[in-house]
Amino acid sequence: MRFFALTLAVFALFLTSARAETFPVIDNPTVLKECGECHMAFPPQTLTRAVWTQMINGLSDHFGEDASLDPKVAAEVLNYHLANASDVSDTRAAMKWTSDTPFIRLTEGPRFKEKHGGCSQSVWDDPKVKSKANCLACHATMQKDGSTEADIRFLPNDAQSQCNGLGAFGAFMDRMFQ
Repeated sequence: MRFFALTLAVFALFLTSARAETFPVIDNPTVLKECGECHMAFPPQTLTRAVWTQMINGLSDHFGEDASLDPKVAAEVLNYHLANASDVSDTRAAMKWTSDTPFIRLTEGPRFKEKHGGCSQSVWDDPKVKSKANCLACHATMQKDGSTEADIRFLPNDAQSQCNGLGAFGAFMDRMFQ
């Protein structure tokens, strides 16, 4: 029985590692400051150059908010995003986020829907999550190490099993090794 449990644990470890993607850590202090004042600085590899251009050139109406920047600062932020966008980056994460269908909200992207489609509205309404755009609620180390590995143990068990992408087996393994 121990051998079986150990085998399952090793399998789960490899399966979990294979599912997680890692983004390069944002190393531009201006991007971290300007984008991080209102929300996390999202990895540039999640959107294309065209979408980043549209977004950063339209900061006067940034999802209903005026997030305008000084033109020189905006140019620096834009240049950083253009140099690291999904359609020019060769990272695994960028390739997973590249889409033939343009989207401006990360939550509308096929990769987000693939990874989070099983999460119910109760997850997004949870006081610790609050919104689909609050990546750091579940991916707490993302800004520090680029990891998308999730820690959702704060959610009720039924919500964990919906969101972990492994269904009942994943929920069982998560509970077994907490």
